[in-house]
Amino acid sequence: MIKTKCFFCKKNYTIDYSDAQYQKIKKNPKAHYVCKKCNESMQREAQSTTGLDPDVIDKYGKFLR
Repeated sequence: MIKTKCFFCKKNYTIDYSDAQYQKIKKNPKAHYVCKKCNESMQREAQSTTGLDPDVIDKYGKFLR
């Protein structure tokens, strides 16, 4: 388990191997972590600003999520 802080909301988190960003933080402790709530918020904002849906851009990406 790794203790880290969200780059945007500044809340502290303890992540484990089940978190998608675990390996990134483990390899580079100075890497920025973005919590799921902030990540989803940024995605919604980008979609509303651009009007693009990620599934339209990369039809295979939805299978990797």
